[in-house]
Amino acid sequence: MTESDWGEDSWEVPPPPPSEEESPAPVPVAADIPAGLDVAGAAAEAVDAAVKGAVRKEVAAIATQAVADALTEELVEKLREQAQTSAAAAVEEQLSPPEPEPESAADEDEERPPKLVYGSVDEFVREYLRHVYRRATSDQRVWAARWWEYDEAVIRLEALWRAWEHLRLDPSTGMSVWWRDHADHHMSVLMDPEGPFAAANHYDTANESDKSAPLPYEPPPVGLFPDLRKQDEGNHRSSVIPSRAPR
Repeated sequence: MTESDWGEDSWEVPPPPPSEEESPAPVPVAADIPAGLDVAGAAAEAVDAAVKGAVRKEVAAIATQAVADALTEELVEKLREQAQTSAAAAVEEQLSPPEPEPESAADEDEERPPKLVYGSVDEFVREYLRHVYRRATSDQRVWAARWWEYDEAVIRLEALWRAWEHLRLDPSTGMSVWWRDHADHHMSVLMDPEGPFAAANHYDTANESDKSAPLPYEPPPVGLFPDLRKQDEGNHRSSVIPSRAPR
């Protein structure tokens, strides 16, 4: 070992370790902040929301004060009057009965009775009944050509006519019901020798008929059975018995 290697000039003594007071404080580690969190962005959003909230609060306060300043006593009184008027109208509407809706043309047609095919019992007997109900007159079956002279006969024939006008509207069993419940019943009574035509002269040729000919008929006096189709609605709905004019 040479002096230059071990000499005093080349010997370096390491410095003593620093004391606890002189040691630098350790740098804190943000252990609570998750990795990858944009702290700066989150802070900016929080500040922006706080600013907007504060501005809205101030604007609301300013608007409330502006409205309060604008609502003078005169305006408040007008608002009160309008509110009272609206309330009174609403109450009156609730208490008033509803106005009936205007009737449509379809409703009027439904209420109006169907138009008659035959305008009177005379037309019904003359044009229809005597042709479809052909029977030969005899001692067991009678008929009167002047049927309109017998009140019971007129009433029964009126009933036959009105039933026919009603049941003709039933396209399924209407006519079957008419024949079974009306025609056969009333015609059997009318043609019974002890029935309404018992007082008629059975031997009068005007009352005789064979099975191939229509039932005897003589027209009634003019105006005895007015045509109901030519009358107004009130008369059209009049009692169906009788329809002939008073004698």
